[in-house]
Parts: sequence; structure tokens; C-alpha cells
Amino acid sequence: MVGVRTLRVLASLSFALLAASVISAGLNTPEAVDQQPGTKNQTGTKRAAVANRTVAHEQPAMELVVLGSGGPRADGRGETSYMVLIAGVPRVLVDAGSGAFVEIGKLNLDLDKMDVVLLTHLHIDHSADLPSVFNARSLSADDPITYHVFGPDGGGEFPSTTKFLNLIFNRAGIYQYQRGFGVEETIDGKDLPNALNTPEREIFAEGDLHIREVATHHGDCPSVAYRVAFKDQSITFAGDMDASALSNLEKLAKDTDLLVVHAAILDPPDTPAILLTLHTPPKQLGEAAKAANAKHVLLSHIPPVVENHQAEVLRSIRASYAGPVDFAHDGQKIAIVK
Repeated sequence: MVGVRTLRVLASLSFALLAASVISAGLNTPEAVDQQPGTKNQTGTKRAAVANRTVAHEQPAMELVVLGSGGPRADGRGETSYMVLIAGVPRVLVDAGSGAFVEIGKLNLDLDKMDVVLLTHLHIDHSADLPSVFNARSLSADDPITYHVFGPDGGGEFPSTTKFLNLIFNRAGIYQYQRGFGVEETIDGKDLPNALNTPEREIFAEGDLHIREVATHHGDCPSVAYRVAFKDQSITFAGDMDASALSNLEKLAKDTDLLVVHAAILDPPDTPAILLTLHTPPKQLGEAAKAANAKHVLLSHIPPVVENHQAEVLRSIRASYAGPVDFAHDGQKIAIVK
């Protein structure tokens, strides 16, 4: 049996060894190295490493979140919609097809600062969830909301964006209750020109956030493209458009960091002629991306026929464009990095 005196000696030795270990560890910290005369100072290197790790985890100035990457077919993808985050904060909603509301909840996006809406056109698969998103925003808000909503002027069977908003939210509109259901809402709608010869222009500016637009062409449905810029970074959204408006898109998207185009069809002759009056085939999308000197291309609004021929679509784009190309998916996040 071990005696009490022996136990005390062992305890003392253990304590001494522990103390020595603590002192040794302390002497090897950057601060301790600074204080040791004759020791090479490694503090700068270690602090630089920490700083680099910090920079790597800083919030990107701009991020794109894909809320819906599909079209009007019920094929498992949400309909077309995107959110632009500014310094980590959801701020700009681009289109609002069905599924946007659900994806916002899945991603736990905070809508408290979301007040700019850009509608490329008023097809159902780009606008159906707008009332649901507004409703969600109002129910979590404490203060009155002012929305800045932009979209094309009317034409053919399609109302202007302001009439579209009035038919939904104004007095006698189908959801007129929405404007006072949570907090009071002001919906400031703006109709944008449809003619292809209309010059591009800035439609929104607040601090370092700037938004420009230009008319495009999508069959009989008036449509526009947008460029969202924050400081020295930008994302350009082509929307649904046929090839007749590519020169407008190329100018708007010049040197953009991310160009979001809709790959809704295959190249001829694998696409019916009628669809060429609505959408741009992959080969011409690649040519436009090259002409614009886009730094990155995201293909979205993807139907099953493109889903099943991704390699072929990519080869067609690669015939002209050599930069990074991704196929969009719901919930995808892309940080804009120089």
C-alpha cells in the first residue's frame, strides 16, 4: 500500500510538471515570443495568418441567391426568381416565380431590408409569388414599408407593371387587404420602356447601390434586362429574351462579374421555330457572353430538355465563351469575388 507521504510527493511532482507545461506553452505564444530577448520574432507571421483567415471569412459585398431556376413546367424546380444580397443583407428581388416564397423560408433569408423588386416581364413563372413574398415581409416588419418595383410597360395582352400592381394590391384589387395586413405598405411602381432602341438608363441609386436597365424582346411579352451594381461589382440579369435584343444585353452587361442568362432551349434544328421568337439558343448566349466580356455565366430557367442535354449546351456555349459557366439550381449561392 502506498503511504500518505508518498502520495504527497507524487502530487507535488505532478503539480510541478503541470506548471512547467503551462509556462512552456505561454512562452511559445506570439506575445511571449515578443518578450524573450534574443528570440526571433514570429508574431508578425502568425498575426498575418490570422488576418488572412479573417479576410477569407468576411462577408462578400454582393451575393446572388437562386430562389428558383426553372420555368413554367412542374418539373421539380422553382420558377424563376433571384435575391441579391448586399453586404450579406437580402435587398433586391429579381422576379418572383412560384417557389420563391418557399425557398426564402428554406434559406432563412431575412426580408427586413428587401425593398427593391425588378420584374423582367409579367409571365406567371416570373411574378406569381410576388403577393406571398410581400405578405411574408410585412408580417415580420415593425415599421412601414416602401417598395420600389420596376418592370416593363404594357403591350398586347400584358398590362403595364403599375397596372399589374394596382390590380393586385390597390383598392378593389384581388389582395387589397395586404397593404394593411401587417404594416402599412407603399408600393412605388415604375413602368420601363419596351422599344429596343430606347437607351439603357439608371433607374435606382442609393449610396453605392446602382441599378440600370434596358429593353429586351420576349415574343409578345414586354421585357427588360437589369444590371445591379454595388461598389465595383455587378450582376446582370438577362431575363427571358430572344436573340433580337442581344446587342442591348451585351452593352448593359459589359465587363459584368456575373451574367445570368436563361438557357430555355437547344440550338436549331433541335428547337421549334416558335421558341426562337421567345428565347436565345446556347450558341448565341455564348457569343453574347464573350462580346460582353462577362467574368462568369450562370445558366438558369432550365427546362427538362436542357437538363437532359447539359453537356451539349455547354459545348455550344464554349464555342465562343471561355469563362466559368454554371447551371443554376434552387438554393444556390454565388459570392461575387473580384
